[in-house]
Amino acid sequence: MYERKHDWREIIKGVDPALAQHITALGGHVLETESEIPQKYKELILMACAAAVRYGAGTRTHGCEAMHHGASDKEIIEALALASLTSGFTAFADGIEALGDQITIDDIAADAAS
Repeated sequence: MYERKHDWREIIKGVDPALAQHITALGGHVLETESEIPQKYKELILMACAAAVRYGAGTRTHGCEAMHHGASDKEIIEALALASLTSGFTAFADGIEALGDQITIDDIAADAAS
């Protein structure tokens, strides 16, 4: 993964404001519309997809949102593991790297000791 130097949304907004509005509207519609898929799972799916394409910022954003909506550390790790099955093991490692400071490492060490 690498750090992005440019805010792609701001660039699109500067070049084509109407397109930027459509992109925002689509994202809002898909994420915020009540559906059969609970918000936590939408965010876990998006996190796994972002990890699969090595998009660290998206992995972190959607992983944190999934946690905000109740996802446990185990659910985060399982979703990253599933992503790695289709996109290679580095998706797993890169996903953990993006979310490492959000996962409760101390709790993991305590669980391993018991």
